[in-house]
Amino acid sequence: MNGLLRKALRLFRSASNTEQPVRRCEPQKARIIVLAPHMDDEVLGCGGTIARHVAAGADVKVVFLTDGRLGRAAGEDPAQIVTIRKAEAERAARVLGINQLFFLDAADGRLGSDTGVAGRLSEILERERPEIVYLPFFLERHPDHRAANDVLLSATRHSHMQFECRGYEVWSTTLANCLVAIDATLELKRQAVACYPSQLALTDYLHSSFGLNAWRAMGFGQGVRFAEAFHAAPLEEYKQLYAVFTDNKN
Repeated sequence: MNGLLRKALRLFRSASNTEQPVRRCEPQKARIIVLAPHMDDEVLGCGGTIARHVAAGADVKVVFLTDGRLGRAAGEDPAQIVTIRKAEAERAARVLGINQLFFLDAADGRLGSDTGVAGRLSEILERERPEIVYLPFFLERHPDHRAANDVLLSATRHSHMQFECRGYEVWSTTLANCLVAIDATLELKRQAVACYPSQLALTDYLHSSFGLNAWRAMGFGQGVRFAEAFHAAPLEEYKQLYAVFTDNKN
C-alpha cells in the first residue's frame, strides 16, 4: 500500500470517528477571504457561494497564491499568460462582486517550496481579520492546491486569529460536511467561468465543474439542482485534521 493511500485511509478513519451530518449552509454577511492557488480556482471551487455571500452583504476578497504561468498552451509566453490570467481574474471578480484581489505571485507549480508567500499571506490575514477562509481541501490531487493548506497553516502559526476554514473541491472531492445551494447564482458562476477563456481553451471547466455541482445537489434531495460542497471546521480543528493526514505531531 503506497504512503498516500495509507494517509488517506487514516484520515477517513479519523473523520468517521467524529462524523457529523452534512449541514445545509447559508452564506451570510461576513468578512471572507478566498485562497486560490491559480486564477480560476476561486470560481470553480466556490463561485456560486461567493455570489451568495455578496448578495447577503459580505465583504469578499480573493488571494491568488501563484502567478498561474503554467496554465498555457505549448508555445505561449509565460509572462504573457500571467498578464492574461490576472486580467481574466479581474473580470470574473466584477461578475461575482468580489471587492479586492491580491496577487502573491509564487511560481506556479512550486507553491510548496516557496519560502515567502506565507509571510505575505499572514500580513493580509492580520489586516483583514476574516471570519471565514475558503481554500482547496487538502485531499486535492493538484500539488499547488494541497500546498495552499501548508501556506495557510504557516501564515497562522504564531497568530491568535480565529476563523472558520472551508475546504472546497476542484480536482478531487472533499469530505463534505457543508453544502450550499447555488441555483440562484449558477448563472453568475457560469459568467465568471466564461471570463477565463485562456483556461477554457485547455479544459472544459463549464462541463466538469457544473457536473460536480449537479452531483452535489443530491445532498439536498428534491428542489435543488446545483450545489457546492465544503469541509467546514474552525481553524484549530482544521489544523488537527490536517495533522492526521500529514503525520505532523506538532
